[in-house]
Amino acid sequence: MNAASKFGPVAEQEFENAADHEKPRLESWLETLPGLSDEHFFDVAKAAIFQSAVVASWSGNWNADHCRATAVYADAKRRHREAGHVDDCQGQTLYGRAHSMVMREQGYAPMPSGKCRCDLSGTAQVIR
Repeated sequence: MNAASKFGPVAEQEFENAADHEKPRLESWLETLPGLSDEHFFDVAKAAIFQSAVVASWSGNWNADHCRATAVYADAKRRHREAGHVDDCQGQTLYGRAHSMVMREQGYAPMPSGKCRCDLSGTAQVIR
């Protein structure tokens, strides 16, 4: 089992398909992801989303880059749930905010996300 497995089957598959020389650095990156502060995670998510989008149209093995983007998506969902949101919350996660920021930085106008209707009373941290 590799570090990507805790981020779901897509991340695990992308890790397995990544170039062997990428795997040690990728595994180390994946292991640090859950421990990042939300502020640092947001910056890391933006970078991973941007890089995955850039390489998506290039030929070659870019599975390590796609694995990073998949992992930040999964970890953002985990953080959202831990902040008190329900699984089907339509509010924006840190991944959603990072994705929207990357789109705006590239000259696009992202569509607004749904509204959070979760009862977050009594939670210490609210991610909207």
